[in-house]
Amino acid sequence: MWMSRAKGLVLGSVALLASIAGSASAQVAPALDVTNSTGYTLPGGSARLVIPGPTVLATLPGGGVVPLDTQTVWKPICSNRAVMTPDDLRAMVAAHNADFADDTKVIIVDRKTKGGGAPRAGLDVVFVLGPSVPAAAIPAFAAAEAYMESQFTTDAFTLTVPVSFAPLQSGVIGGTGSSYGTASWASSRSLLVGGMDGNDTIHTSLPSGSTIPVRYSVTSTTNETRIFWTFANWKANGGTVSGNDASMQYSTNFPFDMDPSNGVTVNTISLQDVIIHETGHAMGCTSGVDFRSKDIEAMDIFRFRRTDGSGSSDFNPDTPAEFGVRPRWAVRNNPNDDVNFDDIGAAEYRFSDGSPWQASHWREQVPAIGIMDPAFSYGETFYPNFYRTSDLTLFDAIGYDR
Repeated sequence: MWMSRAKGLVLGSVALLASIAGSASAQVAPALDVTNSTGYTLPGGSARLVIPGPTVLATLPGGGVVPLDTQTVWKPICSNRAVMTPDDLRAMVAAHNADFADDTKVIIVDRKTKGGGAPRAGLDVVFVLGPSVPAAAIPAFAAAEAYMESQFTTDAFTLTVPVSFAPLQSGVIGGTGSSYGTASWASSRSLLVGGMDGNDTIHTSLPSGSTIPVRYSVTSTTNETRIFWTFANWKANGGTVSGNDASMQYSTNFPFDMDPSNGVTVNTISLQDVIIHETGHAMGCTSGVDFRSKDIEAMDIFRFRRTDGSGSSDFNPDTPAEFGVRPRWAVRNNPNDDVNFDDIGAAEYRFSDGSPWQASHWREQVPAIGIMDPAFSYGETFYPNFYRTSDLTLFDAIGYDR
């Protein structure tokens, strides 16, 4: 359902709750300050922009309170056709901030109630659309929201994403900024165990104590003490933290197909597919291998070397006990694409290793492993079942219950 705060106009069949319509200011403010931001240029030319945030207090599923050092990380939307620099991302953030300077003009895409008026259960995705968003794009966000919510019906939390559009340079699809917090390994383990559902038995085999073993190089193991979490992933496990989960900007100059239900026309890219993919990164499908210096993110807890071995060269766990002690494989491009998602379940899925495709994805191959594939093509769509079993298995492992 769509609602314009400027006119108080309800465009769908189910009215939004007043509390949602009245909370846009909290959802889009404060503006991001890039003054002390740090830019990174990855091998291959892709960019990252890290904007530091405050230390905030967050809660764990059991009610414990922990401090999170926060940051927002902006990156080009996957499959951009042009290279972007950190300064390009700074300009994008500035344009995004400007679009929300007057929050009376935003449109909130949110299905807060079911058809009969009862409150929705499960994941509640809220896209807060700035005045720059073309009218033709609004149904794409509504459709993407409805699909994602239909897949995660157990975890009851709100995932909020302000969205803007701008006339970006040729070949640029847009950019996404995800909100992160850093927590100790002990708190991270407590979060994952507290967020378990009935099929998450492997989580009790996570390393106990204050560290988790990680290989940042092929020759040595680091006893890692901290994990980077997206806000959405933290909340999916039953924790709480305040603030937007991500921000997105798309290009008005890029050829989007707004409705994949009737096919995706040649030389266009499905906007719904891109929205679901980029929201997947905000949900936690993201890896420290891409740009962090000897740090991992929550998804990397399930990242292991693909090649099996023996003795001290065995980095591929085969049992719950091995899952607890084998080092996570956060090695970039060594050996090439020799890395798996592994939860000691029925299937393992191949991850990208950071070169040439970003590690925050499945391995690039045909057919695609899932919608979190790194290379999206013109004329391609995953409609109508955007998520594959691989995607749902990954999201379930990091805390999204169905």
